Amino acid sequence: MAKEDTILKDVKVELKKAIFNLTELYKHAHDFLESKNYTIVEKEYKEKVTAQGREINIKWECEKEIDEYSKFNIAVKWTARFINDVKVKQGEKEIKMQSGEISVKVSSKLVLDYNEKWESHPFLKFLQSFYEKYLYIGTITQLKEKLWEDSWDLYNEIKSFLNIYKFN
Repeated sequence: MAKEDTILKDVKVELKKAIFNLTELYKHAHDFLESKNYTIVEKEYKEKVTAQGREINIKWECEKEIDEYSKFNIAVKWTARFINDVKVKQGEKEIKMQSGEISVKVSSKLVLDYNEKWESHPFLKFLQSFYEKYLYIGTITQLKEKLWEDSWDLYNEIKSFLNIYKFN
């Protein structure tokens, strides 16, 4: 079984009773992750219409293979509630935006032996322990720092994007 080390757990950006552009936020976060070479898989997209507005739930699993032994995993959970389309005047134009609440949670894990090559034989499992403890420890430390940086960068991108609307 692959080893997972949690780096960030459900760090949340939240905006209530606000006007924002959900489509642009989604695209911005997606482009940001792609620029860092992550593969993004949308595991869930649920949209429900209620009397107060739309409810949208989205789950992304983002992966980046580092080498044959290590990979980064970032999970992004989007929850938007009471979403209604509104028109906002921007200069001379009116643009379509959304009003409501949005919450985005970011979590990340460092996954080691994701192909489970070392699990197949007891001797290899013993070597894996030695490998990680003595030979690969410096690399593991660097990978944790890099994933921590990538995760917080994503969080800060989303937060900054939403703060643009909060203070305008």
